[in-house]
Amino acid sequence: MKVVLIEPSPSFNLYFFIEKMPLLGPLYLGTILEKAGHAVKVFKEGYTRMYNEKTDTLHPAIADADVVGISSITHSSKRAYSIADAVRRQFPGKRVVMGGSHPSALPEEALLHADCVVVGEAENVVRSVFETDVQGIVQGEKTDMDTLPPVNLSLLQDVKRNTKNRLRDIAPIMASRGCPHDCVFCSVTGMFGRKYRIRSADLVMEEVLMRYGEGYRFSFFYDDNFAANPAKTKIFLEKLIRADLDFHWSSQFSVHAAKDKELLALLKRSQCRRLYIGIESINPGALKDYNKSQTVEEIRSAIANIHDAGLQVHTMLILGADSDTKESIKKTVRFARESKSDSAQFSVLYPIPGTRLYTAMKEQNRLFVEDWEYYDGSHSVIIPKNFTPLKLQKFSIRAYRSFYSRTLVHWMASRVGFFIWKLKNRDYMKHLRRVSRKISRKAFGRMISEKYIAGLRRFGELHWLKRIGYALRQEGARYRLERMPEQMQETQ
Repeated sequence: MKVVLIEPSPSFNLYFFIEKMPLLGPLYLGTILEKAGHAVKVFKEGYTRMYNEKTDTLHPAIADADVVGISSITHSSKRAYSIADAVRRQFPGKRVVMGGSHPSALPEEALLHADCVVVGEAENVVRSVFETDVQGIVQGEKTDMDTLPPVNLSLLQDVKRNTKNRLRDIAPIMASRGCPHDCVFCSVTGMFGRKYRIRSADLVMEEVLMRYGEGYRFSFFYDDNFAANPAKTKIFLEKLIRADLDFHWSSQFSVHAAKDKELLALLKRSQCRRLYIGIESINPGALKDYNKSQTVEEIRSAIANIHDAGLQVHTMLILGADSDTKESIKKTVRFARESKSDSAQFSVLYPIPGTRLYTAMKEQNRLFVEDWEYYDGSHSVIIPKNFTPLKLQKFSIRAYRSFYSRTLVHWMASRVGFFIWKLKNRDYMKHLRRVSRKISRKAFGRMISEKYIAGLRRFGELHWLKRIGYALRQEGARYRLERMPEQMQETQ
């Protein structure tokens, strides 16, 4: 059987380095299917465009495949559905299977575009799904991490290895799944559960040696919470140190793990370069809103400990909690600078389907639009409590400018990135300005009328990038939409 597995790309990704890093899900599934004797090709749209919407043309490999599998996260799901619909339209009878975190959260939605949707981890059911004609929604099973084979990276098509700069030639490795914490905005526990499952140190080391033999000299560990089990992590780090390889790596890390100075010393000796830490905010109210089990003092101490160990730190922050104010956001950005974080990521709070935050925003009628393309952390998609969506968007942009203005190189990089972002989002920003200009800060601080929200949603259904004249006046419960298409006027 010929299988094509696709990781679709969103229309634009602010974090350019992520665009070249493949999801491991399709590679794990592809490796399992290949071992079962099937011919497998894995495509990442960061390397290979699989569908041209303007010409309605699919990649030739799709025509040759018996089954097409598509894995998506929320902000790539719109693109995933577009590819899936094109496959079913052009090749009636060709099976389309969908999976990933977004289809797992909204399987009924995904099933409108596919023959079969796998919910959760798919490694234990992938053969039965692809080798039979099973239809509908299939529940996956939690995977024993020690049964996962090292992924065959050669399945990934059209990859251009960066042989000139080995530190940009990144090998993906996963040592664990699951997270014991329960942050309201995070989809990890919905997909992988709160039970932390870690691969044996020998198996992880075996994969490191495999990547080293393939010429890789840098790896990013995809674990959502590397070192959640410090004792087992130390066993692996000691093995990596004894191997004495010219092999550098990075991973996500927690504030709590950074209390362990012995662990940090082992990280440094094993040639870990940078730790990515979700501090989210230094506003205690925001930390409570996010259900983050960490204090501001623990955050300060964690960053100091990491730097003292000789490691770099990348801080990840989220702006727009209900407890956030203009001043608290300014303090959070200032903290990122003053703590001497080596790099930082400022996301706009956005609710991923399947999370408690999404459920709450839905119940409170605060979803600004449900166009998944914008659920990427760089677009304002909810109605904040203490400011307008436009204000929140500007806070995010200013945060990057403020942080990365510390050096000329970073200053230039931040402006180039946001220049491109602004070009891609001109109409999106125009819409935010028009809406926010007409609505007072106080109006956004309380529950907005159902009729008003309905008007915003109807605008959202037309897609942000359509140039539609839009004006809104808030007069009690009244509103009006001017110069809208005839079909919208008929619905009012």
